[in-house]
Amino acid sequence: MNNKENYKKAIDQIQASEELKQRTIENIKKTKRTKKYEYMKLLSACAIFAIVFLSGAFYFNQNNEIIDIENKNVVVQTQISKVNSDLPRFKNMEELKAVLKEQYRNTTDGIMKGELSTDLAITESVMDVATATGTQNKLNDLREESTNKEYSTTNVQVENVDEADIVKTDGKYIYYVTNRIVYIIEANNLIEIAKINFNTEKENFTPNEIYIKDNKLVVLGNSYTYFENRIAEEDMYIERINGNNMAKAIVFDISDKANPIEVRSVALDGYTVNSRMIGDNLYFISNKTPNYYKGILDDEILPIVRDSVREDKIIACTDIAYFENTNSHSFMTVAGFNINDNSEVYTETFFGASSNIYCSEDNLYITQIIYNNGYYWGDNSNIIYKFNLNDSQIVLQAKGEVKGYLNDQFSMDEYNGNLRIATTAGGGDDSTNQLYILDENLKEISRIENLARGEKIYAVRFIGKIGYIVTFKEIDPLFVIDLSDPKNPVVKGELKIPGYSSYLHPYDETHIIGIGYNTKSNGYGGVTNANMKMSMFDVSDLENPKEMFSVDIGERYASSPITYNHKALFYNKSRDLIGFPITLREYNSNKDRNGFMMFKIDLNEGFIKYGEILEKINYRTNIDRGIYIGDKLYTLAEMKIVKYDLNTLEKLAEIDLTEKEIYVQDDKITTHFFN
Repeated sequence: MNNKENYKKAIDQIQASEELKQRTIENIKKTKRTKKYEYMKLLSACAIFAIVFLSGAFYFNQNNEIIDIENKNVVVQTQISKVNSDLPRFKNMEELKAVLKEQYRNTTDGIMKGELSTDLAITESVMDVATATGTQNKLNDLREESTNKEYSTTNVQVENVDEADIVKTDGKYIYYVTNRIVYIIEANNLIEIAKINFNTEKENFTPNEIYIKDNKLVVLGNSYTYFENRIAEEDMYIERINGNNMAKAIVFDISDKANPIEVRSVALDGYTVNSRMIGDNLYFISNKTPNYYKGILDDEILPIVRDSVREDKIIACTDIAYFENTNSHSFMTVAGFNINDNSEVYTETFFGASSNIYCSEDNLYITQIIYNNGYYWGDNSNIIYKFNLNDSQIVLQAKGEVKGYLNDQFSMDEYNGNLRIATTAGGGDDSTNQLYILDENLKEISRIENLARGEKIYAVRFIGKIGYIVTFKEIDPLFVIDLSDPKNPVVKGELKIPGYSSYLHPYDETHIIGIGYNTKSNGYGGVTNANMKMSMFDVSDLENPKEMFSVDIGERYASSPITYNHKALFYNKSRDLIGFPITLREYNSNKDRNGFMMFKIDLNEGFIKYGEILEKINYRTNIDRGIYIGDKLYTLAEMKIVKYDLNTLEKLAEIDLTEKEIYVQDDKITTHFFN
């Protein structure tokens, strides 16, 4: 199939989502007239580190080119690697605009032209770093404790591959994202050392998650900047309020905890999708949905990479590949950079959004679901792209495809150079479940098909040579699969019990913990979730897995973020403690409670309730995470951090994170809460 045919096929497959329609309507509502018109031009570099798979054959173009965009000279990125591949790329801007035009014809039928907001603008990295008065003196006066204490780390899928979370600790300080602020808290005394406010008149930045690496704090989030412009169109002027969404990573030097200093920021067009950190190298992914209207400029469409210490780069249309048969109409950009220097930001961009990512120490895998008949439950498949990661460089190595869709990131695992991947295909009584083993080039080595027909995958965990898959419809089959011979994977055992596990956590070489739900009849021939359940599975005999013991959590209905977010797990292996935030619901809503629950793990006695911290549900104080430092437990809620004795759960201290101002007028005190 030639490029023209690929391009036409891509147009035919693109469909507008309801989310995009809603965003379009909201953007129209924001449109207003203004007396002052200012169009902010992009001063950027047309560039991308573009790499495409072709049997390992690459060539490099190292010639600098100067092009002119609206009389602005911009430098094309020096080193662009390209390969010929079956993955098509846009030939020119006319092709890309034709795709967008067709997309918006379907999306905005009946909406007046010229009223759509564009998605690109220049933003400035302006951070307002606020520290408490006298904080440095407090730091100097604090009695420092030993840093050799054991402390929580983020519950990650792969050892040495860190994942961002709302809270991190280094054993002495707690770094916490809440209320759009990043706090640095001295843990022993629960004293606020510093807080970083991000919003300014020029930029609205929402921090979502963070990393801590030595004396660097990395804040990941999304920024939005409004600007106004005036565009001439058909002898009339269209006034438009435009905005720019950027997925942003901001690096702070926190050698002086009381005075965090921003040293670099890297922003990608769109919204943050996911990230990983390996050593000093950060890899993050964004999705951008491009807009289209008659007369739109090229540099308003193309994705941009902004870097506070290097030249900005516009991604050239010829460096943007697109997925055939995809329903997505977003640019996906993958970027990598070293947080400790000002080296190049390496990028790769696709027209088509990502679904799931998995990352080993050496490779990043990104999947893209393909709806072959246009329906989620239909004959769909997943395209897998494998990127080699080397000192922040991102090199596309291979492309593969498997049948079905993935449950989550745990559905993938790399072992001895091979990728193991579990999928569900179809839906309802016709659904099937598969496990594939792919080689280093993502070519199929072997597969297991038709696991639990009529059910879908709810949890997967690969541990060394063994794979565990939970499927569910009315009961929970736990499959134990021997993967020691990649050419001949074998289902060794199967355990059927009521309910299901949605998260599997390794305990030791022969035991695995499952956390999920009990179920009950919904009165219509199916089942629905009831209270939660945690099970210990003995898998020492692969052919005869057993549920050693279990515990029911909650009487009527219970829920926890651990069932869908593995980073919510509290796990202290040395003390055999496991816990998570919990919400308990009753028939009388006045009795609904939220809090934190912990259990002692004893292979002889079972799960023994260690303690619980519960209070009436209040979104301001609902616990989101629990961490430990030495023999202290810290619960983190939106508005407060509370410290407990981990041995007794006695409350020791609390810090209020509510942002407020106090006004005194006519001898009356008024308090205004910002959150």
